[in-house]
Amino acid sequence: MPMTLRWLLVALFFVPMRSADAGDVKDSDVYARIKARLDAVPAIDTHSHLRGPRQLQNVLEHEFRGDKPSDCALHRVWSVSYFTWAHPLAAWPADRRFDAWWTAAQADFDNSRARSAYRAMLPIFRDLYGVDFESLTLDQAEELNARMEKNYENPDWADEVLRKRANTELMVVDSFVMPREVRDHYPFTVSACNVRWLINGFHPSEFSKLPAADPYAFAAQHRLPAASLDDYVAVLDRILAEAKKAGAVCLKSQTAYDRTLLFERISKQQVEPVFGKPRDELNPAQIKAFQDYIFWRLAELSAKHELPFQIHTGHAYIQGSNPMNLVDLIQANPQTKFILFHGGFPWVGETGMIALKCPNVWIDSVWMPVLSHTVGKRAYREWLDLFSSNRIMWGSDMSTIEGSYGATVYTRQCIYEALAEKVMDKELREKDAVRIGRQILRENALEMFPPLRKQVAASEAR
Repeated sequence: MPMTLRWLLVALFFVPMRSADAGDVKDSDVYARIKARLDAVPAIDTHSHLRGPRQLQNVLEHEFRGDKPSDCALHRVWSVSYFTWAHPLAAWPADRRFDAWWTAAQADFDNSRARSAYRAMLPIFRDLYGVDFESLTLDQAEELNARMEKNYENPDWADEVLRKRANTELMVVDSFVMPREVRDHYPFTVSACNVRWLINGFHPSEFSKLPAADPYAFAAQHRLPAASLDDYVAVLDRILAEAKKAGAVCLKSQTAYDRTLLFERISKQQVEPVFGKPRDELNPAQIKAFQDYIFWRLAELSAKHELPFQIHTGHAYIQGSNPMNLVDLIQANPQTKFILFHGGFPWVGETGMIALKCPNVWIDSVWMPVLSHTVGKRAYREWLDLFSSNRIMWGSDMSTIEGSYGATVYTRQCIYEALAEKVMDKELREKDAVRIGRQILRENALEMFPPLRKQVAASEAR
């Protein structure tokens, strides 16, 4: 081997590199400084399913109390989390014995120790209760459960956990599907208007089991005609106007759970014969065409009413949930602000490319770190390589107070790790990393949803 090549290989071998062997980035001074700065930022959670105080009290009264409780707090916080997605968790036993459930659940926990959906829950017990969940004895678990149920009696528990501990100033909650006053909410929550089922409005019978989402009932209430396709689109227009008046700051659709995201451009003439017919008189192609047509109208109305359009992408009906399916719709509606949820997981690279090519697209990492911390960190790094940092947001996507806390802490950690690695790799100055982190956690949401600024101002005034 030539001497020059030999010395080059030796030099490369000894070049310091940041790798798994170099240690955990969380142990670095850079990470510690970024974390300290960004933990102080009051965050805006752009998507949550947090249940309100009334429902929490119902759970306390009807599930946890009595001689034979139908559930317990510790089981419930796990069972309604994403831990149970495609993974078993021992059910609350028929004999209502905590020890029986805890013993049965251990194998389920053991088989999930490495999963992000499991690890995102650990901050709940570490930070809120000062216990190590992974080493709990039966007696300690029973004591923890009693403490959790006691906290549900505290009307300020949500504020204590989410506002003070997690430092989340506001949350956008998927709380109604029709314009109405949302009575079961917290002072720090605002609403998204869910439009998932409106694409099925070809016949009133589609809403027989979804009365809260029934646009025909809305039309009757507001004395609006609903006898033609044009009438139906006008009803949707009115629904969005009323939703905005009622306080909704955006639209939200999770139709990716039901069908492909390939919404094709369909003419009115193609679907007019579909309108007014029940499902059993239609074939799948006709139903899809109607849904496609209405989804395009919703995208147009989103721009008209200045209500950004949050769309679930990835990890649903996986045969068709790749966000690339939305590109034609996005490019044909440049005035609509599209927010692609979950980063398109697992198609995070494709989602980044869409944002690069389409300036009317924002990416929301909501839920993604809980699905995979590894992919989440990679996604933040890739997206920051591709497009401007003022188009990335985050959300917790959980329904419980504790679950929302865990997801928030875990997501913050994922963001901090990605930023610290970029600094340590000399791809980013530390002061810019802190500024970008603040954008992702807070500023981008305030820019996207102007009504939140009024709520922030009112909160500061209090």
